Amino acid sequence: MKRSGTRIAPVVACIITMLCVGIVYMWNVFQQPVMDHYGWERTAVSFISAVNLFMFTAGIFLGGLIADRKGPRMVNLLSGILFFAGLFLTSMLPVGAPWLIYITYGVLGGMGVGLAYAGATNCLQKCFPARRGFASALATCAFGTSIVVCVPIARALLGHGVPFAFRVLGAVLGCIVLVCSFFVVPPGAAERAVPAGETDPVPAAKRDRVNYSVGEALRDPRFWFMCTPLFFMSVTYMVVNPIIQTLGAERGLGPGVLTTTAMLVGIASAVSRFIVPTLSDKLGRARSILVMTVVMMVCAILMIFARGAAYPVVIFLIVCAYSGPAGVYPAMSGDAFGMKNCGTIFGLAFFSIGFSSLFSTWMTGVIYRATGTYTWVFVAAALLCLVPLVCLSVYDRVAKKRDAKRAAEWDAEEAAASEE
Repeated sequence: MKRSGTRIAPVVACIITMLCVGIVYMWNVFQQPVMDHYGWERTAVSFISAVNLFMFTAGIFLGGLIADRKGPRMVNLLSGILFFAGLFLTSMLPVGAPWLIYITYGVLGGMGVGLAYAGATNCLQKCFPARRGFASALATCAFGTSIVVCVPIARALLGHGVPFAFRVLGAVLGCIVLVCSFFVVPPGAAERAVPAGETDPVPAAKRDRVNYSVGEALRDPRFWFMCTPLFFMSVTYMVVNPIIQTLGAERGLGPGVLTTTAMLVGIASAVSRFIVPTLSDKLGRARSILVMTVVMMVCAILMIFARGAAYPVVIFLIVCAYSGPAGVYPAMSGDAFGMKNCGTIFGLAFFSIGFSSLFSTWMTGVIYRATGTYTWVFVAAALLCLVPLVCLSVYDRVAKKRDAKRAAEWDAEEAAASEE
């Protein structure tokens, strides 16, 4: 793969790509129009959001695997093809086969978005080796901003019919992603050099020491201390996201407030995805995620009572608490395991979100059917936040021990080699 001579072109291409593919978090905008157009019951489409998010995480893993070996350009080419195919085929569904939307929008669309996310994140991390949190922030902030940009466009297109909306979105956004993919190429060595005034967290002389293989990462407790919080703290968001509009309407919110809430979701996602990862460069990765976990736990309880003006505020905070850490984890993975296989390792860790979406949908259904209310769903989500609090509290201590152990092993190997 030919290297780019500057990081301006790949950075701009990655940001534009991420602005196009945030549709993975917009099913709550499409759900009711799709049900009305095809005459489907809610139960027929209840798992689409979960399937879409699971395939999104599968796409991140596959994209990371390909990017580590072939580079991010190939990843983004595949993402553009799958993204276009998923949305365009969704516009052609027959009325009598609701299961097909799980394949088109859920599998193909979700996989395409995940590939784009992985390619852009991989490229940006290599553009800013000394500021991985900032690099993650650029990618994930653009991803979050996509909701602000795409929601009003999608609503306007849906006014012309569901098939028309999916055709236009698939054709336009898919083509933009394909064009941008030709510029998603990491810069050459000179451009990747750490600029004056910045400090590389991993000095070049020691960089090979922290380039873990995938197998080594899976045997490292830090990997599982990353996956566990990612799974459990995502539950509250996964519970709330598909029902933001319907739950708000049940609690007496008018169309104006619900529209404002939808816009706040996009703003919260964009702002948090930029601020939290950037601050994590200074505050530390685990500490930043720990703060967001506390916010998530409190908001899960507040959702039991939130009505009126409080409802969009609590939703805003939940989205912030979910989106911010999502931008920290790519940098956290690079810090712990090095950049050589970071895309693959981070992709494996991100499967936690996919499994969390499936678990959350199942948990919500079981508890709601048993109690007839979301109160105990939110109580369960709050209690599950205790698990990441414990993991994140000890993460830094575990990391220091693992780094010290690996450094000692390398020093011993170098000493043995010098004696020979």
